[in-house]
Amino acid sequence: MSPAGGGHTTANRQLEALLHPKTVAVLGASQDTSKLVGKPIFFMQQHKYGGKIYPVNPKYKEISGLTCYPSLAQVPGEIDAVIIGLPAESVLDAVKECAERKVKSVIVFASGFAEIGGKGAKMEEELRGLAQQAGMILCGPNCQGVVNLHEGATLSFTPALERKPLQAGKIAFVTQSGAMGGSLFSNAMQLGIGFSYWISSGNETALESADYMHYLVQDPQTSVILNYSEGFRDQDKYIRAAEAARQAGKPIVALRVGRTPVGRKAAQAHTGAVSGPDHEVEALFQRLGILRVDDGDELLEIGNVLAQGRFPQGKNVGILSTSGGAGGLIADQCEVVKLGVPELRGETREEYVRLLPYFGSALNPVDTTAMFSQFLAKDPEYFKRLLRPMAKEKTVHSIILMITMSTGERARKMARDIVEVYQETDKPMVVSWIAGNLAEEGYQILREAGIPLFMNTKKSVQALRALIRYTELLPKA
Repeated sequence: MSPAGGGHTTANRQLEALLHPKTVAVLGASQDTSKLVGKPIFFMQQHKYGGKIYPVNPKYKEISGLTCYPSLAQVPGEIDAVIIGLPAESVLDAVKECAERKVKSVIVFASGFAEIGGKGAKMEEELRGLAQQAGMILCGPNCQGVVNLHEGATLSFTPALERKPLQAGKIAFVTQSGAMGGSLFSNAMQLGIGFSYWISSGNETALESADYMHYLVQDPQTSVILNYSEGFRDQDKYIRAAEAARQAGKPIVALRVGRTPVGRKAAQAHTGAVSGPDHEVEALFQRLGILRVDDGDELLEIGNVLAQGRFPQGKNVGILSTSGGAGGLIADQCEVVKLGVPELRGETREEYVRLLPYFGSALNPVDTTAMFSQFLAKDPEYFKRLLRPMAKEKTVHSIILMITMSTGERARKMARDIVEVYQETDKPMVVSWIAGNLAEEGYQILREAGIPLFMNTKKSVQALRALIRYTELLPKA
């Protein structure tokens, strides 16, 4: 599906060939799937890419059941994207070949460019000039490629693609670091967090994070953008992309290297990125409504909460817990980050008094007590009846459910009940469920419904706080 909307339309049309390719050629393709240049074709076939794949290598007649062409010139028809899996010293000639063939987009895996300085920097400058002169989109160099999860277009060698099936979703991830980004991609898939695109931008010699972000703002399959970056190539372009995202109501969550001089030096050695003082970056992100995080787990967790597409009308949190101790812990954690935990009153309070044993708490947090399991055994609808008053309570703007050791069929039933009530309300909801892998089937039901799941109370509160902070940063009507 193509994005619609204004701004950067030429760049968006060009990015279409890279992110929605109908034809992909692999220069230097290999029959050996353990090699970097053998992986993209293997992954495209494994993940059922529907376009045409053209291996290019004079050494082979066929690769993975596909005709292998001796040169790009002999590949039939238009070519949307070319993966160049050749060493750095062969890349310039390969890009010239792509230009002569009128290829629309190119991905360069090789490292050995601006990040090493000297000759590498000079080659990268030539690479940029070639791409611009030919009017070609160029991803990289020193990158791991791009993935469109909705279409199985896995133009990459990241080991994250060994996972099957991939979880398609609403979160796009643009990352300068291929290895770190790939690891987070794999973690996201394990956690059931779906991506629309995964884009490894590398040295960003021609296309930078801002170009991808501006495309994603207009992409109907993307509602949240994650960005791992090491520096701005063009700060004004980044600002325009972020402002467009804010106007479109698409949150950007950023993990940025270079808070310290040591980190900035490491980033420059990694991708050749140059970054300014961190306090300037911090102020810019605040102004643009970008949520900045400190590590990869937080990047995924906050992105996943935002992907619900539910934004609270205030700061008040309703807590329902199967453990009085855990409920109190969450209440403390909410107070620390200045979220309200209002005492329940009126009809909601009366309903909980009626539902709970006399030693339970009908305040907020609502404590279902250890008797919960006995009530549930007698009345299979009991948990739903506990959830609904909180979902309907007008003084509560978002909900945290705290579940302890519920497993097996009970876990599955509780998860289905949560999904049913979640679909009856428009309030954001997060679930903190601490049972290790004993409740895995329940976890899976929640993930499939898009309900953010945590095995840690503090993380659930922090993610909810980020959601509320983003809501506060949205443009006022």
